[in-house]
Order: sequence, then structure tokens, then C-alpha cells
Amino acid sequence: MHFKFSTLLLASISGTLILSSPVPDVNSENSPLVKRGAVLTAQFATESEGTNRFILENNLWGEAAATSGSQSSQVTATDGDSVTWETTYTWEGGPSDVKSYANLDFREGLGQSLASITSIPTTWSWSYTSASSDLVADVSYDTWLSNDASSSGSSSTSTFEIMIWLSSRGGAGPAGSQIGTADVNGATWNLFQGVVETWTVFSFVAPSEITNFNSDLLPFYTFLVDNHGVSSSQFLVQAQAGTEPFVGEAIARRSSTKALVIFDHFRERNAQHKLLRNFYQLGNLQLTISNIEVSQLLYTLISTSLLNFPCYM
Repeated sequence: MHFKFSTLLLASISGTLILSSPVPDVNSENSPLVKRGAVLTAQFATESEGTNRFILENNLWGEAAATSGSQSSQVTATDGDSVTWETTYTWEGGPSDVKSYANLDFREGLGQSLASITSIPTTWSWSYTSASSDLVADVSYDTWLSNDASSSGSSSTSTFEIMIWLSSRGGAGPAGSQIGTADVNGATWNLFQGVVETWTVFSFVAPSEITNFNSDLLPFYTFLVDNHGVSSSQFLVQAQAGTEPFVGEAIARRSSTKALVIFDHFRERNAQHKLLRNFYQLGNLQLTISNIEVSQLLYTLISTSLLNFPCYM
């Protein structure tokens, strides 16, 4: 299988709005973005990208279930917060077992409780250009919750694994069994629940393939908090995006663009306070807003969104 991504994965807890940029044309001879990384072939080979904001992981964690197969992953371009990468694999045997999870692992803005996060906007577009008839694979977000803010996913401290499947080809299915459906962000998802090792797995599976995903991940967690006993005090400790092959071959050459931004209550409101301070200074200087209008603006914004938070002016 050859699976190619161009990925933009961003995190902020400062409240600054971060926008995804267009996917660079990394095939252009004039492109300044081309920067190929090492070809990762070892089972758990990794490479840090984007000033250590991301880690590309080959992650052949289930290769023992295969009768034969191989995989390699490589970054083909980086540009600040944009990372273009691809993975090539072919697997045979063990059709019900995941062989690997080549992914870009998000490393910033984590360790926050669900209650403190106000939004996690994300976009991700991708496509296969060809696939073998026996391909069994998914394309998914894989995120982890824990009682320990400093821990990582897939560990003894993990409490929940939350997956969002954008694609499930060839009958690929998540851990556990379907327990119903979930209406999240205007779409209906098939919801699965299971247990792996010591943690509970919830998987939101799209009923049909989503190749252009533009959404907010927070409502998925909110649904579980409201309906399935997940505590809002749980910490989001790891977030990844990639593909899990079971068997088969495919080629995906279209690029994807992804932005993941985590906003938390306290810092987002501090950023709003800075904005208010700037408005106040403009009023004192009598540039375009009168003192009366500034005072009214301050009163309105503070009364509607900034109650119970200290104001640093």
C-alpha cells in the first residue's frame, strides 16, 4: 500500500486563531518546501517534524499477525506547521487484525481536561487513487484520555481511547460492537464500544467514506460525557491521525490538509482580555472609538463572556 498525506496539524492554547494554509505543490521543481525525511522501515521507527510539534510514526505494532508484509513511511515536505508524508505497505494474512498505524502524532496543547477545552477545529482531506480489491483498512483519528495529565496513550494509565473513523474499507471494523448511533455536528455516526487491555474504546464510524472532513472534535467528547459516562475531568493526552491496514494494497496520492487547534477556557479568555485592553487603549487615544463606546463595549463583552475570570488590563 502507498498512502500519501500532506498534513497541517496545529495546536494552540493561547487563544490565537490559527488557519490552515493551502496544500503546497510538493511536486513542483520550484517548490521551496521539498524536504524529504528518512525512510522509516523499522517496526517502531519515528522522526520528529515541524520543530518537534509532530512525530511521524511507522508503528507496525501488529505485524506479528501477518503471514507476510512490509511497510515504510516518509516525510516528503515540511513547511512550518505543514507536513507532507506518505506510507507504503502491503500485508497478507490475519485479515481481522490491524498490522500497523502509520500516523502523524500531535505533540502540543495536550494534557488539558475536557472541561477546559472550548473547541478542537480540524480539517482533513485525503483520497486513494487505486486500491486492491481485497483492501481492508481504515483512515482515522486516534485520541486518548487519562486521569493523569502527563501520561501518553496506550499505557497503563489510559482510561479511554476515542477513535473517529473517516473510512472503513473492505469490512474493517473497530473494537467491540455497535451500541447505537451518535448525531454529532449534523452527521450521524455508528457508535461502537469495546475494551482493549485496560481501557474502554469508543469509535465513531462514518457510514460512508468522508474524504473531506471539516469539523470540531470537541462535540464527539461532549456526546460521550453526556451519554456514556465519560467524565469531563478526563485529560486529553494524545491525538494522532493516520491509517490502519488489515490486508491488501492501495495507492493514495492526493494530499490532505489538517488543522487541529485546541482552545482552553482560561487562556482563550486571557487573549480576549488583551483584545479588550487594545480597544480600551484605542478609546483613550481617541482614534476611532469614543470613550463612551469603549466603555459600553467592555461592559457588553465582559458581561456576556468573561464573568468569573480575572482581568489583566
